Amino acid sequence: MQNIRFPLNFQFKIFTPSNDFSVFDADGKEIAYTRQKIFKIKESVQIFRSSSDKTELYTIKADRIIDFNAVYTVRTSDGTVIGKTQRHGMKSLWKTSYVLFDAEGREVYRLHETNPMVALVNGLIGEIPLLGALTGYFLNPTYALTAPDGREVYRLKKEPSFFERKFSLDKLAAADERDDVLVLNAAMMLMLLERGDG
Repeated sequence: MQNIRFPLNFQFKIFTPSNDFSVFDADGKEIAYTRQKIFKIKESVQIFRSSSDKTELYTIKADRIIDFNAVYTVRTSDGTVIGKTQRHGMKSLWKTSYVLFDAEGREVYRLHETNPMVALVNGLIGEIPLLGALTGYFLNPTYALTAPDGREVYRLKKEPSFFERKFSLDKLAAADERDDVLVLNAAMMLMLLERGDG
């Protein structure tokens, strides 16, 4: 996966038993298709070239059964590690927070929810019949990915929608193409882990 054209758009498939979604680039071209293996003891995700081309590009696997503080390793189809994503412990109870590491184990980005109140209100209102159906349109979380120097380099946000879940990932500052791939994989994993938000 090279020369990714941002912004990217993520669209979940509806009325399917698994958590499948496609990723489209700025030109509307499908560049990835994600399938989560359901009923697995450990989280396991496969990323394919597209929904019609099942050539596997990447896999993401958790290092433990319980995902609190779990580390999710991203590998290419030949098993090469390109990076890791780790849930940020106790902070994740109040505000979604992850740390992204490159293949050498260096911290490259921190991913955090910009407004944790959105998730809190969504969780409360989402349980109310009828009113809960509207939360997907009005309560949409946004996640910032910041470099160690504090610069926001990428932004992931939930787009307003009633019946399907749509997200967008934008690149706000210069970054290596390898970072684009790592961040894309981390965003896909985040959307599966935090699928109850928005």
